[in-house]
Amino acid sequence: MRNLFIIASFALFGLCAYAQTAKVTGKITDNQNVPVDLAGILLVQNDSVCYYEMTDENGNFAVNAKRGDYHLYVKQFSDTLYQQQLTLTNDVDLQTIIVAQGKELQDVTVVAKKKLIERRVDRTVFNVENLPSVEGGDVMDILRITPTLIVTSDKIAIVGKGSVNVLIDDRFIKLSGEELTVFLKSLRADEVQSIEVITTPPAKYEAEGNSGLINIVMKKTPQNTWKSSLFSSYIQDKNGYGNIGGGFNYRKNKLSFYTNISYGGGKSYARDDTKIYYPDLNWHTVGNYNYNTKYSAGVRAGFDVDITDNWTVGAVYMGSFRNSKTASNTHTDILTKDDNSIAALVDSKGDSKGNSNTNSANIHSIITLDSLGRKLNIDFDILNYKTNSNDNYSSTTSASQVAAIPNNYEDLRQNLDRKITNYSAKIDMEHPFKAFNLSYGVKLSFTRTNNNIVTHDLSSGIAVLNPQQTNNFLYRENTQAIYLSGSAGFGKNKQWQLQIGLRGENTQWEGRSVTMDSVNKSSYFQIFPTAYLSFNPSEKHVLSLEYGRRINRPGFDELNPFRWYSNPYYYLEGNPELKPSISNNIVLQYVFDGVLSIALFGDYQTENRSTVITMDSVDYVQAVKRLNFYNSYDVGLGVGYEFNKLKWWLGQIGMNLWFVHSDSKIYPVTPKSQEGYGTQFLTYNNFYIDKNQNFSAGFFFSYSPPTEESMVYDYTKFTLNAFVKMLFLEKQLSVTLTGNNLLNEYDFNNRRQSYDNLIFSKGLYSPLNVRLAVSYTFGSKKINDQQHQISNEDEKNRL
Repeated sequence: MRNLFIIASFALFGLCAYAQTAKVTGKITDNQNVPVDLAGILLVQNDSVCYYEMTDENGNFAVNAKRGDYHLYVKQFSDTLYQQQLTLTNDVDLQTIIVAQGKELQDVTVVAKKKLIERRVDRTVFNVENLPSVEGGDVMDILRITPTLIVTSDKIAIVGKGSVNVLIDDRFIKLSGEELTVFLKSLRADEVQSIEVITTPPAKYEAEGNSGLINIVMKKTPQNTWKSSLFSSYIQDKNGYGNIGGGFNYRKNKLSFYTNISYGGGKSYARDDTKIYYPDLNWHTVGNYNYNTKYSAGVRAGFDVDITDNWTVGAVYMGSFRNSKTASNTHTDILTKDDNSIAALVDSKGDSKGNSNTNSANIHSIITLDSLGRKLNIDFDILNYKTNSNDNYSSTTSASQVAAIPNNYEDLRQNLDRKITNYSAKIDMEHPFKAFNLSYGVKLSFTRTNNNIVTHDLSSGIAVLNPQQTNNFLYRENTQAIYLSGSAGFGKNKQWQLQIGLRGENTQWEGRSVTMDSVNKSSYFQIFPTAYLSFNPSEKHVLSLEYGRRINRPGFDELNPFRWYSNPYYYLEGNPELKPSISNNIVLQYVFDGVLSIALFGDYQTENRSTVITMDSVDYVQAVKRLNFYNSYDVGLGVGYEFNKLKWWLGQIGMNLWFVHSDSKIYPVTPKSQEGYGTQFLTYNNFYIDKNQNFSAGFFFSYSPPTEESMVYDYTKFTLNAFVKMLFLEKQLSVTLTGNNLLNEYDFNNRRQSYDNLIFSKGLYSPLNVRLAVSYTFGSKKINDQQHQISNEDEKNRL
């Protein structure tokens, strides 16, 4: 009751507080009633610009200003579209301001394309909506070329840091690992506007994720327009994979609606290679995997309705559906240490048939409380993820010269059912005052997971339940959060900007193994402060400093004590006693003229977790266990430059350099301490071949020298993607040919040490491939209103 009283008081304060400011609002349209975005609204006093804002995609603007006499200008670059004298004593609504639409205004719209990379106070924005190289791809293709990100088959991470959480339009996706990558592959790259890399998330966001967040911003539909698109793509590597689909966006007056549907299928392959050097034996395992996707479908749909001028409600649905079959073949050579002769052979085969369904829904309400800018946001979210598979696995051990590794045949059938459900609700309040802006809110989250694995032994020809590989694991997690954040500008022309936030999260979790009759549960409360300070002495110079504390909770699978066997001598085991890891991050950044960025970063992490491989000296069984076993810190430097001086060439180059030091708490299982450097160089270039920019070509290239961090040594890695894009029919028809991973580089290639054992691992999950994508877009830039003609309309227009 006490907590509820505090929350209720907090919300009531937001509704009752009063701000003494005056506000100028309005809307800019052309004479065809089409909104004019990116127009500058200037309030000028004594030949000095006192206040400046820009219109949004709907042409709306809002400027907070002190009372007084001003000259109001509407400008777009060097063009003055409108001006008037304005005396501001109270709030003023200028209604709709109509400006002439001529050729000059249309040209301005072309020039007003967003920069490829934007730096803001708390994030870096990668604007991908006009990148030819992502045409016909999925969201994972975009993330692979996003600066400062490293993407593997099951993890998305920021360079020099750990994995991150993913949001779509500021709404969290409650999935991780393979489930997350499968879902992101169902979303089309063509529907993405930008990728926001938030290294130090503000207090309004969940504190989950050691190194930050990635927010995927989807494209929006302009007012009074509709647009449709048809698309198809085909990918060829060793096999082939294709997909088709279409989308429809509509927005008129108080209603907006959008939908996108895709459907695909085909084959792909992967391989990996692992070498483990033990004191008396060497193990060399090679795995080959063929994936046959019968179908993979994705749906994204949503709408927003303006109930009143101050109240908007809407809903968003995202669905991903997949049916696939996987065939695996692994071979292990067990070799003697002295003469490298065969000590035993292990051959394993498997096939898996299964499907997965993801359904995510959001209902939201946005209420503008007054003309001062106070706004109340309410969100309800639900996520339901289901997967089930039938796996057949067999293994043969032969030619054994080691008594502890007997010749043997094993045949298993495994059924897996997994269900993940999450419900969440949050209330956010934006509350501006005269001298500062305040935001605050609360959030509740409830997660339930059910993993049920049933295994039968078929070696004798009769199905016999295998209790050692059968398990039903139930997991629940509840989190309650509250946050407060304030920002203000001070100094001459508000050159200094300060933002401070505080978030508290209370978590309770319980993991129950029904089969093993074991229960683990715990609860904890954590405080997460954030702070940002920026200094903007002139238009071309920005200096900023940010700090944040984060938490990285164990994944649902990591807490499951069940053992997953890939052959009789190798298994992966979860750990229900895993703790969340905590990180403290700091970033100092300088940006010059919006094109050059230099950032220094550092963080300190405690209770880091990873896998540790141990080997039983009696039966040679290799156990891969998850443990919280090391603390670490890292410092680094990031430099980026965008080149946009030539009309025919748009390019960016970047470099990231970092140093990592780790201290193990389980020495001598792992080295006592380990440290090393990491480096990444990358460049993206887009060349326009003709003056109308109908034909273009380009490439993305990155190079990472050998890197040693977090108890793992990574070998040199190159990445090269290239593309050619052609536009026809007044740029409505697009044809793009893309080559990905042209150097056929491994997704991972590393070594690590456990006890006296040395482990080398490498895997190729995204092999060299060529993608042909075709899309056709059509629609209307204006939807005419069917209105009754008023007799004095001409006179009103003159007024």
